[in-house]
Amino acid sequence: MKECGPRYRVFIVDLGGVVWRNYVPIGENVEVLRRLQERGAVLVALTNNSTRTREYYQGRLAEVGLDIPLEHIVTSGYAAAVYLSGRMPGARVYVVGEEGLREELRRLGLVVLGRCGRADAVVVGLDRRLSYGKIACASRLARRGAFFLATNTDPTRPLPGGGEAPSAGSMVAAVAVAAGRGPDFIAGKPNPWVIRLVLDRLGVGAGEALIIGDRVETDVALGLRAGIDTLLIDTGVVNRGSLTPTYHASSLREAEGWLYAC
Repeated sequence: MKECGPRYRVFIVDLGGVVWRNYVPIGENVEVLRRLQERGAVLVALTNNSTRTREYYQGRLAEVGLDIPLEHIVTSGYAAAVYLSGRMPGARVYVVGEEGLREELRRLGLVVLGRCGRADAVVVGLDRRLSYGKIACASRLARRGAFFLATNTDPTRPLPGGGEAPSAGSMVAAVAVAAGRGPDFIAGKPNPWVIRLVLDRLGVGAGEALIIGDRVETDVALGLRAGIDTLLIDTGVVNRGSLTPTYHASSLREAEGWLYAC
């Protein structure tokens, strides 16, 4: 009898709502991901959270038993840094965001400004210390022609114990309204550019990958735009919508049988 193996070569995994919920591991999902790795599948961690570095996520994943190389971890902050450094090498950047985003930009040779001043680009992500002054500076620079890049446009993020709080999209909207124009580029999900970044580096085609996530408007939308199969699971924040995933299950354990081919 032919041995069963992973149906896809690459599994692109959202973190919040799949690997953990409010940083508490979702054990049944993690077990399935470990088994996929043991059988030769490549796991790629893809998150729209720009507040942390890839090293931070690598450490958190290792704590739950998932050994994922740094090059297979993509945050929206890292994606923003890759895009901007390729388009504008060495650019002076004003950032509305947190240290994880700033660090990813610096590592790729971009000059992160410590205060409002002449800038080639404005990068906006989740900033839990957002101020009137930051919005004023970013919008003024964008009006004057600085390249306006958003890490992502997620309007909210889940809170421990339930409920939601403003996320990067709320900060982007504030700057956009004041600037009188929207972003020139959005680096994170659901922009299919971030998927091309992942797959081109791995040398695999869209038909060899599956996206696993808990949000219709980001994870499922990303798969549809990139031509990649999607698995929507209900262990995180599921927003019902008109988009239909390839698979839908309550958890990865329930979906595990679909992830193998014999």
